[in-house]
Amino acid sequence: MRKIKKLFAMMMTLVMTLGIITTNISAIEELKVTSIVANTYVGDGQREVSSFEITVNDINLVNDLKAEDFDITNNVSSVPYDVATNALADDYLDDGISLEIKGNTIILNVKAFDYTGRYNPDFSKNPWQVTCNKYGVLSFNKDNVTTLKTKTLDDAIRGTFTYAGLTREYALYLPKNSDGTNMKNVPLVVWNHGGGEYAGQLENTLVANRGLTAWVEAGYNTAVLQIQVSNPNYSYGTAFDEDKKSLIDQNNALQAALIKKLIAEGTVDQNRVYVTGASSGGGATMRFIMQYPELFAGAIACCSMDPIVWVHYNYQDSYEQIVENFETAFQGQVYTWDETKEMMVSKQVDTASLVELPIYFTHAQNDTTCNVNSSKAMYEALNNLGAKNNHLTIWSNQEMTDEGIAEGLLHWSWVKVLNHNEEGSPMNWLFKQTNASENIPVEKEESNNSKTETTASEEAKKAVKTGDDSTVELMAMMTGLSLLAGTVVLSKKYY
Repeated sequence: MRKIKKLFAMMMTLVMTLGIITTNISAIEELKVTSIVANTYVGDGQREVSSFEITVNDINLVNDLKAEDFDITNNVSSVPYDVATNALADDYLDDGISLEIKGNTIILNVKAFDYTGRYNPDFSKNPWQVTCNKYGVLSFNKDNVTTLKTKTLDDAIRGTFTYAGLTREYALYLPKNSDGTNMKNVPLVVWNHGGGEYAGQLENTLVANRGLTAWVEAGYNTAVLQIQVSNPNYSYGTAFDEDKKSLIDQNNALQAALIKKLIAEGTVDQNRVYVTGASSGGGATMRFIMQYPELFAGAIACCSMDPIVWVHYNYQDSYEQIVENFETAFQGQVYTWDETKEMMVSKQVDTASLVELPIYFTHAQNDTTCNVNSSKAMYEALNNLGAKNNHLTIWSNQEMTDEGIAEGLLHWSWVKVLNHNEEGSPMNWLFKQTNASENIPVEKEESNNSKTETTASEEAKKAVKTGDDSTVELMAMMTGLSLLAGTVVLSKKYY
């Protein structure tokens, strides 16, 4: 009798076990993912993803799902170097995963990471992977994402504009009223992108750094304009090349015409137009205000390249001579578009207006891509000419490290500009500037101007690295890292 009871108990246990296994197998077989949404924003060096929305056919099939069932690989910050090691960053130790369930949607909140993956020493990328250890069907990667959403960028208009013999793509963010209509007579920030994005694609440039999004996400009701420079970067030595200087000024002439059009339409306040840029964009910004100082209320020139006078790798001239050269240039010639002749022609810099224009110069002390003397010398030269409204901030290595920028990336001082709007910061200072002088002459759209606009909702194309095309710092570190062998696998922890 005991044997019969024991046998019966064993059979019941087996039936129950098989039932549980069958139920789990059935759930796995029936579970289907219907869509995956990636929620992203523009980070310091690339688009970063902060959460995923995984919609399934029946949430009851995964009601035992937990955060620790997920693991993410190749997830790193969009700033490629670790400040502690000054080496390429490893995967996060803590993926920062938490779960929310809304209807049939699993919301997977994560520690924000680079949407394009993790850098290899040769600049290629390892794509990220989300793995669900309990339900394999919930594993996915970038290729499985059905909808990509990017904060602020999705609300920006994309268009093209033709002027000065050029046609350029652009993105324009316009703040909205509560009823969804565009605000009128708002400030405008013009962002000039760096050389690493010259001759690139607009969508890649828009996520290379926070040049378009930072001002909006800091809480300012401002329009922001960014054109895509489609010609190659002017790079070093441009101070000796009149054709390159003329082309920079030609791109600026196109931007000036577009700005004046926005003013004429009542979209932009003519007394609150600001211009800023970094690296090659910083140099282009300085030439822009030399061309049209009356157009702007203020400017920020960050880690500027030297398309005005020779600075970088100039071992011939003393610092004092470079300052003197800038003084001469600020009283010299630039180029502008002559609509009658339909060509770029030289024009005299309006030095008096340039000297009155408030400019904030910023740089990292040990930037090895664009020498800090470019910012110092321009600031000093303008002061010598009578400027009283300018500022200069030079950031130490420690200040850059505190911002999360490793010593191998000291050219990235635009991160300091774009991530701060507290009192005394360049951004905070910029929005306090106004141009209360006589009205800026506004030209109506010429017959040879054309613009087409579309709202942004499509997924961005393949991403590129940020920064200038001068990769002295990055390449030096990449070379050293490429000599290392082996892979360190770090365990991850969940909270």
